[in-house]
Amino acid sequence: MDQRLRTDYFYNLNLLEHVEVDVFPMIKKTEHVPESLIGFNYIKTKKHHEKCVHFYLDDYQFERVWSKPELYADNLMKFDSVFTPDFSLYLDMPMPLQIFNTYRNRLLGAYWQSRGMTVIPTLSWSNDKSYSFCFEGVEPGGVVTISTVGCYRNKHANKLFLEGLDEMVHRLEPKKVLVYGKDIGIVNSKTEFIFFENETIKRMEGGR
Repeated sequence: MDQRLRTDYFYNLNLLEHVEVDVFPMIKKTEHVPESLIGFNYIKTKKHHEKCVHFYLDDYQFERVWSKPELYADNLMKFDSVFTPDFSLYLDMPMPLQIFNTYRNRLLGAYWQSRGMTVIPTLSWSNDKSYSFCFEGVEPGGVVTISTVGCYRNKHANKLFLEGLDEMVHRLEPKKVLVYGKDIGIVNSKTEFIFFENETIKRMEGGR
């Protein structure tokens, strides 16, 4: 393999031939709402193919879907639906890296759609500086997903989350928002919110 092809595969540029691209690869809207979720880290050990696969995990647990996209697409196709990977957008993360992680989210989601999967876009943001890119690459009017994990006990994180949520609803006008985690005071009459429990917290609380 020549050096140019090595570079193309390192950045998954070969996937772009399968997807529509504006500034970011475009994930087309869906109205699908899954009945239940399964974490990506369990897809090989539990055969709950009727579930939707989520990536609300530490990044290292799913970095492999980026490094070997074709391989993991074959596994993900077996499931009812899939959220796009929740690559982190931390406040202290350089903005170019936040943009790259948003790009990776969109490219994999658009590629999975090209493979025939039902894909629900995962949306995240850091602060208002991220608004210029973090809602791009998602067709308005569909079902999207967000997570409140990490916002429970941190007032500043809670405030930034709720501000970003209002901005997301304003820009994308989602039909429904699937929330992974607890209700942290979401008040927005413009869309419907559906909550899914954090399995890790649920297991910890059940063991008490």
